[in-house]
Amino acid sequence: MNNSNVRLDYDKLPKELQDVIEPASDITEKEMSISFDGKQFLVRFPKDIAKAIGVKKGDRIKIRVELPSPKTNQQEKIEITYVRSESSE
Repeated sequence: MNNSNVRLDYDKLPKELQDVIEPASDITEKEMSISFDGKQFLVRFPKDIAKAIGVKKGDRIKIRVELPSPKTNQQEKIEITYVRSESSE
């Protein structure tokens, strides 16, 4: 039996156990494909990812790319930030 989907209510544990056991983070992770429609690149979010972050039509993401200095072994740094539109707040 796979118990990976079993959730424990930490608030119902005795205080002594709460002090030594940290609740696990709720992590959702998926790989997504990038497609191209001839004008722009597109990323489609699976429903469970969209639901987890509350994506609504009109919301935006901000992508920041930091390229390394030439002739270094550093990798580029990519940061993606989800920005809620005013209408979704």
